[in-house]
Amino acid sequence: MRQKGFTVIELMIVIVIIGVLAVFAIPQYNKYIARTQVAEAFAMLGSVKQALTLYYQENGEFPQHTHFNNRAKAVGILKRDQWASATDYIWRLFITNRNGRVRVIFKGRLQGVNKLIASRRFEFWPVLNGSVITSWKCGPQGNLGQRIDEVYIKSCM
Repeated sequence: MRQKGFTVIELMIVIVIIGVLAVFAIPQYNKYIARTQVAEAFAMLGSVKQALTLYYQENGEFPQHTHFNNRAKAVGILKRDQWASATDYIWRLFITNRNGRVRVIFKGRLQGVNKLIASRRFEFWPVLNGSVITSWKCGPQGNLGQRIDEVYIKSCM
C-alpha cells in the first residue's frame, strides 16, 4: 500500500530548517531596516550640508547664534523640533555651537523606528582645509546608551 503525505520526521526536519534560517535571517533583516532608516537622515543632511557650506562661504564662519533655532534660521533649515513632523525617523536635527557640527537624534520605537537605532544619535561635521570645507565626516555622539552603533553610519565616516 502506498503512503500519502509526510512522516513526522520529515515535518520535524522542515521545522528545524525553518528555525535555523530564522535565527540568521531575522537579525540581518533588522540591521537592513535600521540602515534604510538611517539613510533618511543622510538624505536630509544633503540639504543641511549645502546650507552650511553656503553660509560658511559667505560669512567665513559657522553660525554663532546662542540658540540652536537661531542657527537654523540663519542657515535656512528647519528648526530643531520641526524635523519630527517633516521626516519619518528623525526626531531632532540641529546645528550645534561647535564649528558647524550637526546632531541627528532618531525617534523612538513607538514612532516606528527600528530598535537598533531608536532614540540614538550621531553628529555630522565639516572637515576644513584652511578656510575651505573639503569633506564631511560623522560619528556616534552622546553617552554610551545614546550613541548609534558605527555600523549604521559607516558610509559617512
